[in-house]
Amino acid sequence: MAYLSITELNKALLSQLKTEKERAKYLLQFEVTTRITIENLTPKAQAVIGDIGLPFTGDDAQQVIKDARAWLQEKAA
Repeated sequence: MAYLSITELNKALLSQLKTEKERAKYLLQFEVTTRITIENLTPKAQAVIGDIGLPFTGDDAQQVIKDARAWLQEKAA
C-alpha cells in the first residue's frame, strides 16, 4: 500500500479537523514510521507520522507501527 508523505500543508489541514475520528481517518492516509526516543535512559522506537509523535513505543519497530495503525483504525471507526 502506498502512503502519502505528510507536509506542512497536511498538518495545517489536520489542525482544522474537529473530531478525533476525523483526525484518525486523515492520518491513516500517511505512512507510520518510527524514530528513536529515550525512555528511562533506554532507546525505544516511537511511532511517528512525519514529525508527529504517536503514543506508541517499544523495542520492536514493526510491532510499534502495527500497534499505532491499529489504534488509528480503532479511532477512525
